[in-house]
Amino acid sequence: MFNMLGSVEDANDVFAKLTRPNVYTWNAVIAANARHGQGDLALKLYYRMLDIHGEPDDFVFVSALEACRAIGSLAETKVIHHHITRTEYETELMVTTALLETYATVGSMDDVRREFETSPKRDSITWSAAIAAYAQRGDPVEALRLYQLMVKSYVKPNNIAFMGALKACARVGTLEQGRNIHGHIKKCRLETEPLIESNLIDMYAHCRSLVDAVEVYQRSLKREMVVWNSMIAGYAMHGNLHDAVKVFEENINKVSEMNADTFIGLQKACAKQVALEQGRSFQKTSDYWDQFDKPAVGAAIMEMYAKCGGESSEICAVFDKLPKDKPLSWAALISAQAIQGDPLGAIKTFEQMQADGYKPDSLVYANVLNACTMITDVTQGRLIHEQVKQNGFENDPIVAKALIDMYSKFRDFTEARSIFDKLSNNQLGLDAIMAGLVEHGQPEAALQFFKEFQLSGSEVTNVAYISALKACSKMSSLEEGRRIHEDIKDSSFANDPYLCSALIDMYSKCGNLEDASKVFSSVKLNNATCNAMLRGYVHHGLQEEALKLFESMQFEGVYPDEASVLAALKACATSGDLGDCKRLHAYVIERDLEASAPLGRAFITQYANLAGIEEAQVHYETLPLRDVATWNTWLAVLADKDYSSAVKGLEEMVKETKPVPGTFNNLLTACITKGLVNECLELLKSMNNVHGLTPDAEQYAFFVNALDHAGRLDEAENLLVDLPLPVNFDNWASFLSSYKHHLNPEKYCLGHECALDYERASDVYSNDDLRMGAFKFHALPKAVEAWNNPGSVVIESEPEMALMRGTDLTDKIEKHKVLFKDGRRVVRRDPSSDKAKEEALCGHCERLAISFGILNTGPGTTIRVSKNLRVCADCHTVTKLMSKIEKRDIIIRDSYRIHHFNKAGECSCNDFY
Repeated sequence: MFNMLGSVEDANDVFAKLTRPNVYTWNAVIAANARHGQGDLALKLYYRMLDIHGEPDDFVFVSALEACRAIGSLAETKVIHHHITRTEYETELMVTTALLETYATVGSMDDVRREFETSPKRDSITWSAAIAAYAQRGDPVEALRLYQLMVKSYVKPNNIAFMGALKACARVGTLEQGRNIHGHIKKCRLETEPLIESNLIDMYAHCRSLVDAVEVYQRSLKREMVVWNSMIAGYAMHGNLHDAVKVFEENINKVSEMNADTFIGLQKACAKQVALEQGRSFQKTSDYWDQFDKPAVGAAIMEMYAKCGGESSEICAVFDKLPKDKPLSWAALISAQAIQGDPLGAIKTFEQMQADGYKPDSLVYANVLNACTMITDVTQGRLIHEQVKQNGFENDPIVAKALIDMYSKFRDFTEARSIFDKLSNNQLGLDAIMAGLVEHGQPEAALQFFKEFQLSGSEVTNVAYISALKACSKMSSLEEGRRIHEDIKDSSFANDPYLCSALIDMYSKCGNLEDASKVFSSVKLNNATCNAMLRGYVHHGLQEEALKLFESMQFEGVYPDEASVLAALKACATSGDLGDCKRLHAYVIERDLEASAPLGRAFITQYANLAGIEEAQVHYETLPLRDVATWNTWLAVLADKDYSSAVKGLEEMVKETKPVPGTFNNLLTACITKGLVNECLELLKSMNNVHGLTPDAEQYAFFVNALDHAGRLDEAENLLVDLPLPVNFDNWASFLSSYKHHLNPEKYCLGHECALDYERASDVYSNDDLRMGAFKFHALPKAVEAWNNPGSVVIESEPEMALMRGTDLTDKIEKHKVLFKDGRRVVRRDPSSDKAKEEALCGHCERLAISFGILNTGPGTTIRVSKNLRVCADCHTVTKLMSKIEKRDIIIRDSYRIHHFNKAGECSCNDFY
């Protein structure tokens, strides 16, 4: 009623004339003053009510807390908290929510710290106020430390302390500590409180233990909205749209109104699953429940459209309906534009916001700084950084992280370190700067920084440990990784799934699969560690073990996720088993993971490699979203077929999305394989003239390769002289097989960058006129102690697969011996005699496997062989003859490309390999 009088002064006048105000009128006048910025007067009215009327109700407490937020008083908040604990409203949902919100906003962190340290009596209120404040303001490690001290001090935690500790566990990802807190909650008989249940579900979901989250939800007796909203958000976090919708449908008829959190969770689930139509449907539902124009809901809808490939006009239409005086509305639009790959548009929106008279907040600054990382020049980012300084946001946690990320991306680590040194919360800064150093090619600096931080005595977070282990992996520093592992054992993160996953990755990449297995066996099965072990098996060539682990995960109730399937697909790629690939695809369909863009791209590639382009096209046409990365994958498949198909694919792509420089690499590859020099040059020109993209050194290297394959080496040399190309071993290696047709040993000298590929270099120099050069390369491995991998192949047959190495089938080759005398000019071992050449060539494992296949399959059966090394020229020529003589299709997938030999003896690579 008072809010309808036109002004808070009128409301106060009306209230003053009341002779016997009741609890409702007291609450109304307190709320009116609090909402209109008169928090001091609202609190005076609250205390006056206590003297006159007695005990407040839950609505009065909420209004009084709103007054505390208006004046930013932590001390007054704690006093009202004391009052609440003496009433029946201590566990009331509305009151508890208001308390948490107030502790999250009132006073600075210095105020929180000072209030706690100077408190003469640290009761449950004092402890819970500090824990909640630290947990919700970006210092979860300190919140958990205080919680542990509280328990050790024999102070019984209240619901606020528990919820603060659970939020801290969710942010840090410490599953074991979260489970311990859950045990404390059970002892205090608070586990049935709705907000506690909600925070438990949220904690378990963030700690990647969805099974525990579901168990809490299913045991909930009241199933209030806050509980099932948390379950929807948990499912959304894990990309499980089907179950999120199921929870929504189970509960929608039990309530008379919905809140914003419901639709935020549903939209996030749609974004995760790239379910555009479902997201549009939920947008209409949110409009029906009058939630559409709320900034948080609108932000989730815009994010969904951006991630699901919605139109820019749809995003702008949502923005137009949101209140422009709320910074979240602008922050959401800036973020959506950046997600859509339009960083300049995001920066323009940021400038428009200021031109319209609206002030950015920390989230707006963080989002526009993230957009600045997507452009090629740091100048714009520096300008925004100056604004951040002027407006006092440089020490804000999310802004500081965005600044560190931006400067790390542009390799300005001095500036990134300067921002870190100014932060009061150095744990958050540590996470950001460690990740920046590792991700941008400075693992040594990351480890040095990590050691300095440890020596300072500050507590290290699990995220920083993970970055340090990644640095060890990049440096192949096993000893340093073991030292960090010992530190982790003494920390509270010893059983953290993400950290154990990083340990497994580190040991695996450093060549120690045994220690990786020990870490894996020491913890409870979970997705994070299982995925790391899957990657380790694949990295070490143990495809069968990887696929067995994938199957055992399902039996143990740890359902493989997107990362699990990607790792298993790599195992299929190495083994060359089409059947396993199809079984994985069936699992993806069963688990409702089809909308995953990375999985879609991976299956396109695998079907193309293992079954042919027709099977890949069937899968490609069913994908719900075709982003730039998916188009690039499809163009790579088309380019492997022929140039004209790739050009048509590019034309189709332009109708849906804008190409990026990497898109043209696939077409340039097709030009190389076909010897289309002029077309290659036209592509480079069209990049600049038609698509507004500047070719870089990589694209020019493709052009040089095209010249090289066409036998126009002089032009290639001239271009190489003029280009500042980096020393890139992959580019040099691709030249080697072409140089052998033109090479003059007196004119050309291959430098140290080719040393690691000495076998291919030996191929180049093994022509009769270049034999002395070959001897030099055969001596090179011994000099540098370089050990080559033994050649191995997998041949696919029904109903099983056979793995072979060069020594496995020496008797089989005698039954089907094919010698091509003219092909002996390319040999990898001892090129001193023709007899030695014959023996070496006949023992190549792919030739033995094909012979085995011919001997053990019926006439006309397609033979599929996968090899871990690149096929040599002689085996390529011999396979052409084999396919022609036997009238069979033979498919060889080596480490470089797919070779499809048809019955006419022709190869799909057109002899460019």
